[in-house]
Amino acid sequence: MPFVTPRRDSIRYDGTNGTHIAGVWCTALGFVSDTGTVLTYTDRDGYKQTANLGDWFIISGTGDGYPTVLAQAGYELYFVEIPPMPG
Repeated sequence: MPFVTPRRDSIRYDGTNGTHIAGVWCTALGFVSDTGTVLTYTDRDGYKQTANLGDWFIISGTGDGYPTVLAQAGYELYFVEIPPMPG
């Protein structure tokens, strides 16, 4: 029996892409601040959340207001990267 899983998108916070992550890549997140080591954003309910430099954001689509945010070790443990879907 094959194993299947829904498609997810991921992006790594690199200290320079906070405004892209919160508002462009994931339109349901609101950008608050980006210190270069900590990204502060609001989720769909308006609650402030933070992500540290190197953390991964995983979403089910651009309107996902509650991303999974994991450090590198968690990302490697729970996710496998596959090639992008053809365009």
